[in-house]
Amino acid sequence: MFPNLFSTSVSCPSVQQTRSVTKWSLNKGKRKTVKAVVARFYRLGWGAWIRPMVGRNKRHWSKTAKRKIRSEKHVFCNSTQSTLLDKMVTKYWRKRRFYVDDVYEPYHQREEYSFSAVKPH
Repeated sequence: MFPNLFSTSVSCPSVQQTRSVTKWSLNKGKRKTVKAVVARFYRLGWGAWIRPMVGRNKRHWSKTAKRKIRSEKHVFCNSTQSTLLDKMVTKYWRKRRFYVDDVYEPYHQREEYSFSAVKPH
């Protein structure tokens, strides 16, 4: 008689994943940066993105001292994730950012690739 609206075969729109990329803004018609990417990730000079370990601020009472030290470190995103993050930000954020007393300064060059190598091969 009536179709089942609460069927499990139909996916709920609130469950589906979204990237929140604005391809055409209303004012100038330009792409916009997803602010969550800039807040959560950091782009190195050679194009890789890094992020803190997942859950580093959660449940400290249950973690050992060794695990707390390990969770302070950062993790590289893989190439697929880096490509996706590059699409989610504008050219302004893809360029290298120069900061005073940058703690990531030693990680901005990568000697095994000629694109980011400082020393001549």
